Amino acid sequence: MPGTHILINAKAQQAECLWDAQAFEQFIVRALTNFGLVQVGKVFHSFEGGGFTGVVCLTESHLAIHTWPEFEYYTCDVYLCDYTRNNYTLSLQLAEALKGYFKSYDIKEQIIER
Repeated sequence: MPGTHILINAKAQQAECLWDAQAFEQFIVRALTNFGLVQVGKVFHSFEGGGFTGVVCLTESHLAIHTWPEFEYYTCDVYLCDYTRNNYTLSLQLAEALKGYFKSYDIKEQIIER
């Protein structure tokens, strides 16, 4: 299979994290480095009134997030391809780290093997 794509839609108990793009960016850069993933670019944007969106491009593919703090809600997708190694387990671990960061609940998750 070419890779694993995980789609997460969830509520956040740690709702203040949904406001702070800079704190999330620091968290995710550390996490990606710790998982041995290689970043090739990133863009984050904070919205007036709250929430943020961001994308981190990886040699292995990407991570994208969008938050709605007014609803304590976020969506995220993690896609890691398997071109140079099998990243299935790593995809699951990264998704778990994201859900842990927000102290997620009411999680709707899809795992798509591409």
